[in-house]
Amino acid sequence: MLQAWLLRLFGPVPPYPAPAGLDADTRAGWALWTGALCLVLLVFSGGYPSLGSISADWAGINANSLFGRLYWVAVGIVAYLIIPLVVIVGVFRESPARYGLRIHFTKRSLVLYGAVVLIMIPVLYRASLSATFLNHYPLVSDLRGDFWRTTVWEVARSIRFFALEFFFRGFLLFSLEAKLGLNAIAVSTLPYGLVHYGKPFPEALGAIVAGAVLGLFALRTRSIAGGALLHALIATSMDMLALWRQGVFS
Repeated sequence: MLQAWLLRLFGPVPPYPAPAGLDADTRAGWALWTGALCLVLLVFSGGYPSLGSISADWAGINANSLFGRLYWVAVGIVAYLIIPLVVIVGVFRESPARYGLRIHFTKRSLVLYGAVVLIMIPVLYRASLSATFLNHYPLVSDLRGDFWRTTVWEVARSIRFFALEFFFRGFLLFSLEAKLGLNAIAVSTLPYGLVHYGKPFPEALGAIVAGAVLGLFALRTRSIAGGALLHALIATSMDMLALWRQGVFS
């Protein structure tokens, strides 16, 4: 029944090759241990929690400034993207395309992604009314309404979200699929929820729902492209709403 429902909702699964370089148990083990390492490196920034810990010349850079946040982006790219790619290519000896790193859209999937956006618009607007939201966003404290600084930040942040999608909805999810089936979505969503520690409570709860929905989308389309685009769009919208509420665009 579930398969029939998914077929009606998403259409046929693209005939892309699934991961096959290792047996399901070995692949799942590598993914889980690599994931644990990557998340520790992410949380502790590889032992260098700030730019000042790398060089004394950078000690005065605020972690929430544009340059401080670009460091946060770089750490995320290494942990979420580079290390998993090394494991896929060097250990699994497979193409990253087998792990969702490809572009695939159909008219039906575009409608579904569009529906998610329409659902999120009133949710984000409502969230932007709260003081908690405005105290947290935008993540960069010194954009000052400057177009180029804002553009650099939003592009960099979108790249980090692409890396994040690849980690949770690509590397982890596709590595675990053969072993766990649809339960791989729950396993990949668990750490995804935890990395939202420190975010506003409604956003952290929403991350669980988003992890489930985007995980299902990724498995059915065999691609992280839609999820990455959706994630970047929503994150950028949150920053723009916060800046608007703060009077930057008035």
